[in-house]
Amino acid sequence: MKCVTGKNAYESEEFAREALIQNRIHFNHREGNGPINIYLCSDCNAWHFTSTGTEADFLKEDEVINRIQKEIRLRNWTDEY
Repeated sequence: MKCVTGKNAYESEEFAREALIQNRIHFNHREGNGPINIYLCSDCNAWHFTSTGTEADFLKEDEVINRIQKEIRLRNWTDEY
């Protein structure tokens, strides 16, 4: 789904959170780069990523940090073989 803003739109906060985690895994953004949070759009009433503002609290949770790091290592390992 797309929005008039041109951004990908996620129908729920839960889907947007998971999509942001997957984005962090897939693109392995460096500190200060890439999307860091989600927000509810007033134009389309869906959720989008943002690269400005404060990093989402859920991205700072140990469980999420460990998951992202583990999946990046796994992806890198499978890319080597």
